Amino acid sequence: RAAGPDVNPRLVGMLAAEIRRYRPDVVHTHLVHADVSGQLAAALTRVPGVSSVHGAPAFYRREPYRSLGRAVGRLAARRIAISESVARFVSELRLAPPERVRVIHYGVDVAKWTATESDRRRARASFELAEDEVVVGIAARLIAGKGHAALIESFARATANLPRLRLLVAGEGPARRSLESLAEQLCPRDSVRFLGFTTDVASVFAASDLLVFPTLPELSEGFGLAPLEAMATARPVIVSAVGSLPEVVDDVGIVVPAASVEALSAAIVNLASDAALRHRLGSRSAARARDVFGLETMVSRTVALYEEIA
Repeated sequence: RAAGPDVNPRLVGMLAAEIRRYRPDVVHTHLVHADVSGQLAAALTRVPGVSSVHGAPAFYRREPYRSLGRAVGRLAARRIAISESVARFVSELRLAPPERVRVIHYGVDVAKWTATESDRRRARASFELAEDEVVVGIAARLIAGKGHAALIESFARATANLPRLRLLVAGEGPARRSLESLAEQLCPRDSVRFLGFTTDVASVFAASDLLVFPTLPELSEGFGLAPLEAMATARPVIVSAVGSLPEVVDDVGIVVPAASVEALSAAIVNLASDAALRHRLGSRSAARARDVFGLETMVSRTVALYEEIA
């Protein structure tokens, strides 16, 4: 049913009626509107509730959202944070009592992202990449907070030492024109390719030798799913020290200070010039994606939480 306007008291009654009709053991909500209405309805029907927090949005730092978030945290029996970073945010703003917070990481279907050598050759052929070219990849919306400009500057520096470097930029967004102009100014001709929106990110990852996710502090990264998918492809990743990104890669990737062109360029050169290091980190990345962030782990931990409160 349509929820109506942002503030719709009738919605709580409608949801309560649906809960009584279907008689669930648990009501699980996500995002502020669903949290407020859904957790109120769950409380009215005496069904235990779970609320997921998937990021650290700035609006929770101002009213009325902060008070609404705290109210939801008191109503819900448990509040899931998708990373330790998000859990710290929930604790800082008191969006739930500490004893009710559970960290359950996002899970990834590793089999979907596993890339064989034939997948790599096929993907590189589709992008017309030579075997001796070392490919840096990024898949992200083309917006300021994703750090593309810093990446392009870093890549341009790196090509001074490694002329066979190539950069694949997958994604679309309002910053595309300015980023294309920056690449034309700074980078060797034809060394950067903007792919636009693609539904086949797996091929971009398979074609790449390393992936970079240089997110800036102003952008809330609740988890960092794209770096995890790159890790599942057995590719080494470079991330900025923002939000949960260091938590995701841990010691199987390279973490650099946000917006540091010098540090990011050095990390790119380090990986691009050492095939053995790329292979070693890529293998460890795939193992971490499988063992720590596998889809089955996320599902089993979520089901265990449901059973805990039902």
